[in-house]
Amino acid sequence: MRILNGAIFIADAHENCKRHELLRLIKGFNSGVLPIPPQIFLVGDMFDYLSCTYYSQMVYKEWIDELNLLAQKTQIYYFEGNHDFNLSSIFNQINIYPLSSQPVIFNLNNKKVAIAHGDIYLGFFTQTSLKMLRNSIFLKIMNFIDRAFKFKITKKILSSQENKELSYKIPKFKELIAKKIDNYKSDIVIEGHYHQGCEFKINGKDYINLPCFASERSYFIVQYNTEIKFQPIRSPNV
Repeated sequence: MRILNGAIFIADAHENCKRHELLRLIKGFNSGVLPIPPQIFLVGDMFDYLSCTYYSQMVYKEWIDELNLLAQKTQIYYFEGNHDFNLSSIFNQINIYPLSSQPVIFNLNNKKVAIAHGDIYLGFFTQTSLKMLRNSIFLKIMNFIDRAFKFKITKKILSSQENKELSYKIPKFKELIAKKIDNYKSDIVIEGHYHQGCEFKINGKDYINLPCFASERSYFIVQYNTEIKFQPIRSPNV
């Protein structure tokens, strides 16, 4: 799989009833107000909570419809995060990569690019907990209970995320990444999850942490002629 010139990377939009920036961007592409990129990489946590549960899909119906429409016009790759998972039944025309399939290797000008949301290669307890949350049987039970209690569980999850602080700096972030970077068998690593919006070279690899779209309103566009550039772009007002 190849990353095309002009592809865009977006991470951590954390859309909810108060945040609609990603929805506006998608609508801009679908309406023709904005030129449609050849590829769109959604690198996890596009929503505060979206899964196969009924109420979360009802809340985000407009987003789902617009993304499925856009998927008919361009290639979309969706890397599930810790806020959005078990999405294959929701986005049937989008390439969905669950946690178990990440990182995914793409080719960019003969360089290997590993892409993942970022919540991988963590401690055993954390990784096991994340896998449990995505378990289809667990989610079916949760969905049943949620319906029985008039969707109070999902409503509580969504309300708890509405005013969450998303803009922050992680002390010694490079040292944190150094502990797991060698697990990536690639030349370039692209992650979301951490909300840092930074780039550096570490252990011979180019590491890119995408900006938090929810707080920075920016994403990366791939540009290459003689050299590869991941250029930050401010999301236009549409």
